[in-house]
Amino acid sequence: MTNTDKTKTASDFALMTYALDHAIEDIFATKADGTMVYANGQFRLHHGLKPDEDISPLNIKNLTPFPQTAEHWEYILSEVEKGGGRGHFFLTEPIPDSPEVLAFEGNAYVETETMGEEVYWAFGHDVSERVRNEEGMKRYNQVLDKVMENLPVGIVIKDVNNGFKFLYRNKESFNRDVPFVDAVGRDDFDFHPREIALRKRKQDEEVAATGQDMHWVVEELDGHGNVIYLDKRKMCIRGEDFSPLLLSIEWDITEMENMKRSLAAAKEKAETSDRLKSAFLANMSHEIRTPLNAIVGFSQLIAESSDVEERRTYYGIVEESSEHLLRLVNEILDLSKIEAGMTVFRIVPMSLDEACRKVYDMLCLRQPEGVKLLYESAGSDVVVRGDMGRVTQVISNIVGNAFKFTTIGSVSYGFTRKGDEVEVYIRDTGAGIPQEKLPQIFDRFVKANENVQGTGLGLSISKTIVEKLGGRIWVTSEVGKGTEFRFTLPLSDEKVVPASTMLL
Repeated sequence: MTNTDKTKTASDFALMTYALDHAIEDIFATKADGTMVYANGQFRLHHGLKPDEDISPLNIKNLTPFPQTAEHWEYILSEVEKGGGRGHFFLTEPIPDSPEVLAFEGNAYVETETMGEEVYWAFGHDVSERVRNEEGMKRYNQVLDKVMENLPVGIVIKDVNNGFKFLYRNKESFNRDVPFVDAVGRDDFDFHPREIALRKRKQDEEVAATGQDMHWVVEELDGHGNVIYLDKRKMCIRGEDFSPLLLSIEWDITEMENMKRSLAAAKEKAETSDRLKSAFLANMSHEIRTPLNAIVGFSQLIAESSDVEERRTYYGIVEESSEHLLRLVNEILDLSKIEAGMTVFRIVPMSLDEACRKVYDMLCLRQPEGVKLLYESAGSDVVVRGDMGRVTQVISNIVGNAFKFTTIGSVSYGFTRKGDEVEVYIRDTGAGIPQEKLPQIFDRFVKANENVQGTGLGLSISKTIVEKLGGRIWVTSEVGKGTEFRFTLPLSDEKVVPASTMLL
């Protein structure tokens, strides 16, 4: 080698040494037993070595800090051995005296020098910033996953080009409690019945093919069998840097849907109430005006007439019209008080036989000519829970109504025991009710025959009372053969409360 070559080699070595000493990486070399051969400036700085300190007497296993240095060196040697002479290493907390250094990452390899001795070289760099970013991202993802899991929305992301396999899935339809890690790489056929999975796949393929979003609202069941309402959307996301993705979003709108339905029901109820109010005023106007006109008109005729027989006839008409008007006002007030909750019901154990006999005593003298009132006693009494006055009112209303439509035959009533309740029946042999009027027969101001005198409130009041007493009422009828009303009352295991006790 000429002097020029030697000078060039020395110059190249000095340049390389300068570059290594000023590299931002930790670079060092040792023999197999750990004896130090070379250490650059960054390595010396991290291990407290002076820039000009002779390192040949030093062993890497004994460098500060100890014992981390020895453990790390053994780890690097094992990685090189596993890699067949080259290895990658990652060290956490490599310098305990410098806690701001979180990790080192680098490569190591073994070289055999001209003298046949093996020298291990290692190049490591500080990756603390990357570790901080990764830990921050991990925390962010954990928080984001927790937020996504608890949102009232189901989010599913599928890989279009990979058979619509799940890439993300927090929950779906709110009745599929499958962890995210168990969903990745699987598809709808792993979680849904085949029929549902096929329907979902068809939707996915349509959205992926057309690029058109889908949006619809559906009613489904959750895991407990409760009805839920879901607002569903599907869309395809495309980009130059990734394969197309299918995004499905399901919002739980059950509360909003229930509120909307409640508002709709309230609106319908308000509109119905408004119509009933208008009908009520119209009927009231007609029903009150009719007897009032008769009272006013015939009262004037009484004053003008001198014929005794004629005046007696007019008196009868005025009296009948007055009774009708009084009955109308009483029924209207009665119905209003019951519906407003102002009527007190004394629901106590009572004798049903006693109630039926009271009705007979009140109405037996009012039965029309040719019609017979029959109380069909069961032979034994039953005790029910009810209000004596209200129960007799219901039976009287229905019997009185039957008198109006029965011209020959009978009006009979009684009761039969059915399980834990009693059915009271009132049947007649009258004209009957047309089938088309049966569904509205308990509505206010509804009459089976508009030509028959009455307010059309009696049956409505009866229905309200029966329901307040915990029973139900219904009717069956056949035109020309008669009608039968039935209502129920709950049985009582207690004894009848004496009248004196009820007054206290």
